[in-house]
Amino acid sequence: MTFTPYIPSSGVAGWNFLQTTYDRQYDAFVKSGSLKSDSEYFAENIGKVTSSDDLLNDRRLLQVAVKAFGLEEEINYRALLQRALNEGTSADDALANTMNDERYIKFSEAFGFGPGQSPLTSDSKAMQSVIDKFQSASFEAAVGEVDETMRTALFAKRAMLEVFGEPDEDDVSQLSVKERALKEFNDALEEINGEDEDTQGVTSVEDQWKDIMKRDVLTEFFDTALRMPANTAAMDEEELLDTYRERAMSVFGSDDPTVFFSADNKAETMALYKTRATVNGDTSSDITKTLALTENIMVQMVERDAALNEEWDFISRQEPLANFMKIALELPDNMAERDTSEQMRIYRERAIKFFGSDDPNVFASGTKLDQTLAVYRENAAESGMSSREITSNLRTVETIMKFSYTGDNVPSAEETAAAKAAEVDAGWYSAMGQSGVPRVLKIALDVNSALEAGQVFDQLSIEEQLDIYKTRAFEEFGTSDLSELTDDYHIGPLMESYRTNAKANGESDFFITYYATIAERELTDIFHNDGIDEEAAFEEALERLKKMHEDDEGPSANSQWFTIMGQQAMTDFMQTALGLPKEVGQMDIDQAVEVYKRKAKAVMGTDKPSEMIAAGKMDELVDLYLTRSQMKTFSGGGTSSSSVALMMLRR
Repeated sequence: MTFTPYIPSSGVAGWNFLQTTYDRQYDAFVKSGSLKSDSEYFAENIGKVTSSDDLLNDRRLLQVAVKAFGLEEEINYRALLQRALNEGTSADDALANTMNDERYIKFSEAFGFGPGQSPLTSDSKAMQSVIDKFQSASFEAAVGEVDETMRTALFAKRAMLEVFGEPDEDDVSQLSVKERALKEFNDALEEINGEDEDTQGVTSVEDQWKDIMKRDVLTEFFDTALRMPANTAAMDEEELLDTYRERAMSVFGSDDPTVFFSADNKAETMALYKTRATVNGDTSSDITKTLALTENIMVQMVERDAALNEEWDFISRQEPLANFMKIALELPDNMAERDTSEQMRIYRERAIKFFGSDDPNVFASGTKLDQTLAVYRENAAESGMSSREITSNLRTVETIMKFSYTGDNVPSAEETAAAKAAEVDAGWYSAMGQSGVPRVLKIALDVNSALEAGQVFDQLSIEEQLDIYKTRAFEEFGTSDLSELTDDYHIGPLMESYRTNAKANGESDFFITYYATIAERELTDIFHNDGIDEEAAFEEALERLKKMHEDDEGPSANSQWFTIMGQQAMTDFMQTALGLPKEVGQMDIDQAVEVYKRKAKAVMGTDKPSEMIAAGKMDELVDLYLTRSQMKTFSGGGTSSSSVALMMLRR
């Protein structure tokens, strides 16, 4: 049975869902029905083909070959296909070069039957490329059975990348001056700080408080629990941070959130807030909501750090282990003089550096243990310790570690998935505790559409609200993870959805802009703030680019448009995406190119298709195509004028 692609809606929302689920749906499709059988047949038999006749005489092989290059409608024109294959592409008058159609050139080049060429049919890598193209084209056709505009969008995106190539991270010739400046700055920053790694880092106490200060519900909680002074609004960030830590030290006996919100101390901390909030006259419902949100956010925020700090505290109190770590991790001599939180941070940061992990359950168990012991052995030898003493110490430490860390505490796949789900939920709880975000999310995701008769969203429990938020986010944007929903790709459509729905609800442009600005800033601050001042980074990087030649134009824009105009599907896609009339196709080709370039410059900010890929604008182009395709459908059908207006707002 052949898998049918699933697209829940048309337009941009459907495209976003298809992009998010593309890999899963594509894999299911290529492994199903006749497609799997045809792909396997081609892979097994194409190596036996030594001439164009062999290929043309095997209909099953030929079906795969022509579909891979979009020539399936030409399958019965044997003479045409044979000339394209046999004449190759080296001569100017070869059929493929005279057809003004890029498909024939790629078809001929793929098999190597032309003059002076060696057949490529025995090259498994080259033939796998043909199979990949066949499967992609087949999937696009299946998508077209569900939604033809989606098929065109998929084809256009693939064709643009095939023609102009994947963006080269090291090639700056296609980037604007500002983009090149930012890239050079980021490259320099990576050289200084090292590349990002999958290993989780250690969050300092200061950074934990900065994270707390970003979240409205947490500041409300700690302002009450710590009885913060009334003038906090007038403090700068550094003064406010110092005040929180001083008050926490006074009230909790520690300024470390992993301590006062650990499993042992959490209940006492929350009880203190509840008592003081009640004394302040806060309503029971407000207190309950603040407690619930704070608990979910804080537990996720400190849980891992708190658990690992306990492990390292145990290590620091075991003399053989402490001595082992001092040498293996090259610890500073004054560790005993530092407070506990600082000690734990140093232990964990050094463990990541030397062992690759700050979790003893990872580096002190299984095969990792030998690597950990080897670090100590090398450092101890360099320090001048005798071999006998090294061996004796290692024997003792190995016994303790094998007894203490069996590897049973390493999380299973199910536990990892549960931890990820908890992290996603904590992200939503953080957003739900902000001042401006909930209003925007409720409207953008149209949460009221998920309510049963008589239900009021704000009267639901936070768990019920969370379920609705996640369900609606997945239905509309293909993800229930708020950190993904607010990334560079999704934040635009999310805010557009808010503006569209808010406008339909009768809100004024002023308040729509006001709340959208607040929400976008708060969401970015929570999920995507990397701590870099982008404007300062740009200015600094720009200074280093003064000697860069701005006349580095790269490939001709005209030649790129000629390539696109040589493929009808690509031409149709570009005309729709850029809002050009069909009459452009009837112009003189040079005039048409100038029209394409002017319109592309106005709409996309560049007149070179290759720059649309390099600057990451391909998805924006696809969104324009889908939106304008829908608008054409609306104008030709019975759709109301209000629906057309809503689509216009999404442009």
